[in-house]
Amino acid sequence: MNKFRLTALASAIALASLSAAPAMATPFPATGTVTGQINFSQSITITCNFSATATVVGGDVHLTGLSFSGGSGASGLCGTLVNPNSGPWIAVGAASHSSTVVTITGVGATTVLGGNCSGSIVADVTDNPGGGHYIDIVGPQIVAGTPSNCTVNWAALDAS
Repeated sequence: MNKFRLTALASAIALASLSAAPAMATPFPATGTVTGQINFSQSITITCNFSATATVVGGDVHLTGLSFSGGSGASGLCGTLVNPNSGPWIAVGAASHSSTVVTITGVGATTVLGGNCSGSIVADVTDNPGGGHYIDIVGPQIVAGTPSNCTVNWAALDAS
C-alpha cells in the first residue's frame, strides 16, 4: 500500500468515528425557568402546576423560587394548602449532560394533612429539540413525610 492510501484510510476511519459520536449536549443557560406539572399524593392525589427559576451551579441545576398553582377540585389546593418547600431542589449533574438520569435532592412540599414531605427523586433530563430541556419524573417514587410518606407519581417539566 502506498502512503496516499494509508492516509486516506486513516482519514476515513477518523471521520467514521467522529460521526458515530453522540451529539454535544445543549447546555443549560446560566439562568432560566422550569415550568410544567407534577402529580403526587399523600392523603389525596393532586396535579399541581409547577414553576421555578433554574440556575446552573457547577454541573448542577438549582431550582429556586419554587411555586405550585392549581385549578379546580383537589388541584385547587395547589398554592394554598399544598406548596413546595423553600428549596433549592438540586438536579445533580443535569447541567452537563444531554440525556441522563439525575437525582434531584431537596424535593419537598407541605401537604393537605398539615405535614410535609422531603427527600430525593430520580428524573430523566433530555434535550428538547426546539430548545431547552425536558425533565421527566416517572413514578411512583416515595418521599419520606409526616404524618405519612408522599408518592410522586409523575412530572412533566420544561426548562428553558
